[in-house]
Amino acid sequence: QKEYTKPVHCSLEELWKGCTKKLKVFYPTTGEKIYNIHIKPGWKEGTKIKFPSSRSTNSNTGMEVEYPPITFIVHEKKHPFLQHVGNDLIWKCKLTSRQAEKGAKLRLPLPDGSTLEVESKKDTRSREQLRVHGRGIPMKSGQKGDVLIEFIVVNH
Repeated sequence: QKEYTKPVHCSLEELWKGCTKKLKVFYPTTGEKIYNIHIKPGWKEGTKIKFPSSRSTNSNTGMEVEYPPITFIVHEKKHPFLQHVGNDLIWKCKLTSRQAEKGAKLRLPLPDGSTLEVESKKDTRSREQLRVHGRGIPMKSGQKGDVLIEFIVVNH
């Protein structure tokens, strides 16, 4: 019996908080079936969700049909300004040369709806990094990864 695989596309926010996705799959021999996929907080790209073969009655024909096993694979949608690496979030933050020289107050909206507020130090250089512990992706242990801010100084 053929095993099927299908992608399940999730935003960074959905992977952070968890969610339920309903996906309709069409099988050539048995028709369509809807799957409820429960995405748990902290799941990553490549996580597999397996459903065994199942039987049900086709509502149109009244005949019993068997659906083959299927595996859904989590694919993370690209976020507009955050990268997700392991349990950490990476933000490439552009500063003007004036902001880099004097220091700047920064506000970063996080996928859980909160805002991270930090200040860059005076005389920040390109490729310098600031790590904020415990504000990244949730882990099974209940802890969270970090937010890593990488500064890019642009001359305007």
